Amino acid sequence: MTTINDESSLIESVEDAKNGISNTKYKVILACLFANCFLSSADSTMVVTLLGKISSDLDSQEHISWVATSYLLSCAAFQPLFGKLSDVFGRKSMLLLCIFCFSFGCFLCGNAQSLSILVAGRFITGIGGGGLSSLTTIAMSDLVSMRDRGLYGGYLGVFMDLGAISGGVLAGIFDEIWGWQSAFLIQVPISLLTGLAIYLWFDIPKHNEDGLTNWERFVGIDWIGSGLLVSSLLTLMLLTGTTDKDFARDSILWWFFVFYTIIGFITFYFYEDKIDHAIIPVKMLHNQTILITCINWWFMCMNFYTYVYYLPFYWSSVQNRSPFECGYLFIPSTVISSFTALFAGWYIKKTGRYRPLHVVAGLFIFFGSVIVFTASKDDGKIWESIFSLPLRFGTTSNHTIMLIAMLSSVAKEEQALVTSIQYGFKSCGSTMGVAFANALMQWKLKGALDKGFATLPTLPEGWNAEMLASAKERALEDPSYAFNGLPDIIKNTITNGYDSSCHLVYAFLVVTGLGCLLSIWKTRENTLDRV
Repeated sequence: MTTINDESSLIESVEDAKNGISNTKYKVILACLFANCFLSSADSTMVVTLLGKISSDLDSQEHISWVATSYLLSCAAFQPLFGKLSDVFGRKSMLLLCIFCFSFGCFLCGNAQSLSILVAGRFITGIGGGGLSSLTTIAMSDLVSMRDRGLYGGYLGVFMDLGAISGGVLAGIFDEIWGWQSAFLIQVPISLLTGLAIYLWFDIPKHNEDGLTNWERFVGIDWIGSGLLVSSLLTLMLLTGTTDKDFARDSILWWFFVFYTIIGFITFYFYEDKIDHAIIPVKMLHNQTILITCINWWFMCMNFYTYVYYLPFYWSSVQNRSPFECGYLFIPSTVISSFTALFAGWYIKKTGRYRPLHVVAGLFIFFGSVIVFTASKDDGKIWESIFSLPLRFGTTSNHTIMLIAMLSSVAKEEQALVTSIQYGFKSCGSTMGVAFANALMQWKLKGALDKGFATLPTLPEGWNAEMLASAKERALEDPSYAFNGLPDIIKNTITNGYDSSCHLVYAFLVVTGLGCLLSIWKTRENTLDRV
């Protein structure tokens, strides 16, 4: 674990990369950036460990993916904007806006009594959380030299993983004492205090001073492209996150969503390719390093977010783990992720290269996904806490390396745009990954429960066909229903259904891991010996 003294000496070692900012203010700026990433990371793992409990309390298993995808959708819509907006209005004002959205969204979630309010709160939280992630990377690009960026990315990864470690465990503690809503409410005062510190101390000059008014800069942003992207992702979510109860699969509305999703993404690409100030400048994808790295990032985010949302769900729905247990089972993997981030940063700084480690990371992602696929409901807690370590090593290494690969392939003045395109692919990949995983799971779960209940050798004593049908419907809505004192034959049928549906999701995990590995082979290596 890194000490405060270690961080101080590290900060002082890059005095030449501070753009004239005093040493004290430099430390405060970095502390604010790291604190924001810690908070947004903790928020993500809180939701992950609480997802099963929330779906049970709100009886919303069939639509619970919206809690995740609403957050990821707002990230996809707004993360690419923040690079340009921060160039126009300054890093500080955008950070404060993100903190306000994050705080308000957490407040809504903490007071939600229905799934719709919770989804709205997560959408607003995603605006802030996504902006904090991208703006931290952009601000660090302003402050740190190219060669040191990998090491600082590693330190940033430490704070993010510390948030991930503490978030899940704290969520479990809050849930057991005050209920799951308290896990969201506790974040509000903390984020507001962080905003106050940024308001008082954060000071990086605006970029692209071109004599235009703020309004002229604002209307010059690619709002049409942003609208096309978010609307296409929204219809994709409607296709994958709804059931026949919402609208029939052969209805006109369903086919409209299919048509709009396909046409929307195609239109988005060609529109972005023709305008000068695109939200995701697809012209930059003509650079092979950027193109392949974005594809790699897309596959990795599909893989990572599927794993991080559905492994705790498996523990809670199949093994009846509490949110607290899900949180501490994640601790070893997040600890190894912290050390991996430091190692990857150190390796890049020491050797000036990233490709050898990149290939190793791809192998770990693929084979780590295969190991997760082998998960069994009979696994013990020790194995459950460590079997995902190879996957976390691979994804964390890949995360650090991809950022360096992209930034090293362009000029300094293009780095904010590259960061935006990177986070655009990240948001799209994560949204699509969770959406596809949910569609696979719901399809498999319904079929498995239909088959399981239809082939029961005998009805439990005192049960009739009507009670059996009611139990099946409850099982589709509430993943913890199996553990409410049901007869063993009914309980096992339900848990087996959730087990098989989660393993179909893990098969999808293996496919995305393979896509990530294959994309790495085409990644070029660029020199890092420049600022």
